Amino acid sequence: MLERAVASVKGLSIQNLLTIVVLFVVLAPTYLLWRLLNDSAMLGRVLSSYEEVTSDKWPCTLRIASARGAGDTYSISAGFAYQGSERWTLSVLMDRDPRIGGELDSYCETLQLLVDAMRDPTKHPPPFPGTQDEIIHMYPNGQ
Repeated sequence: MLERAVASVKGLSIQNLLTIVVLFVVLAPTYLLWRLLNDSAMLGRVLSSYEEVTSDKWPCTLRIASARGAGDTYSISAGFAYQGSERWTLSVLMDRDPRIGGELDSYCETLQLLVDAMRDPTKHPPPFPGTQDEIIHMYPNGQ
């Protein structure tokens, strides 16, 4: 069987070999593209994105994510508690870029004040950025 395969390869002309190479060069990527388009999990990974932005100027993390076919979602998060590999955070999600217009600084500052208020209940929680509306509404007597 091996001798027949070697004899077949020896009997190929240069044109036949080039035809086989061209078929592999064209068909392999075409097959992979077809598989990608028909595999929803793989297509989701290729068409989705995720980015983390940190800075020395603010103690928060900005995360930018988009699922396939959707716009960007922005998340500003501040660490609240850490235990082992677990990270507890508070975050705010939005559909606009908080770096435009300087919102990132005010949201990060508000998150830090909220973390402080959660750690020390005697502190008054901050309002929503740009408003006087309270973020945390205290219910009297556990109601």
